[in-house]
Amino acid sequence: MKVAIFEDEKLNADRLVQLLQTAAPDIEVLTVIESIEEGAKWLSQYGNKADIVFMDIQLSDGNCFEMLQQVTFKIPVIFTTAYDKFALQAFQVHSIDYLLKPIDKTELERALAKFHYFKNQANTFIDVSRIAEAFYRQENTRFIGRANNQIVYVKAKDIACIAYADGITKVMTHAGKKIPLDYSLDQMEKMLNRTLFFRINRKMIISIDAITRINSYYNNRLILQLNPDIGTTDTIVSRERVASFKSWLEGREPDFS
Repeated sequence: MKVAIFEDEKLNADRLVQLLQTAAPDIEVLTVIESIEEGAKWLSQYGNKADIVFMDIQLSDGNCFEMLQQVTFKIPVIFTTAYDKFALQAFQVHSIDYLLKPIDKTELERALAKFHYFKNQANTFIDVSRIAEAFYRQENTRFIGRANNQIVYVKAKDIACIAYADGITKVMTHAGKKIPLDYSLDQMEKMLNRTLFFRINRKMIISIDAITRINSYYNNRLILQLNPDIGTTDTIVSRERVASFKSWLEGREPDFS
């Protein structure tokens, strides 16, 4: 079994190599990569030579998701991380496995057993884009905006809704303050925590804490009353998003397919 390791701390890399050689003597370590730049080049040129990749989230020049957004590959991934605050459920759903540092021998053996099981399945593609989105939603809690010719920031917890109109993306805070943002609505949708925010239509994202009433609306749609009241009819949940919206309200992961 051929393995690539993405780890910028030599002691951690050496320990992982030692544990791998103990757990599976037939393992061949192809490379140990320390940076995003080096990793992107290697994956583009040699990625298909590896059977599996062990990847630390944080490398010397950034986090691995910056690199994974630059390249396309279909190699099974086991993430290694010290991010105890990370949404670890995303790893379980969208990767082979994850290992918390310091890596435990028993946990490594379990992850390898899981890999051997899944490699015989028809589809072992790891949707790293979904993990990347989860990471950024977890990490991005403040956003840059502009008010009175000054750069300001707004905290995610203060956002009631975000609306796009007349070429401008604006946030409405729970206190009723409107702030133009330096992001598109698509960018905000990717960065916000999906359990707390939902894009109800092409023009608006709302916070679950801003909803005060939900009413049926014609053509199988829903209309929301928010606090603060934004005074428009843009708070309509589009028909194609109603089922996902209801799943979101129940705390289940919406199906956006």
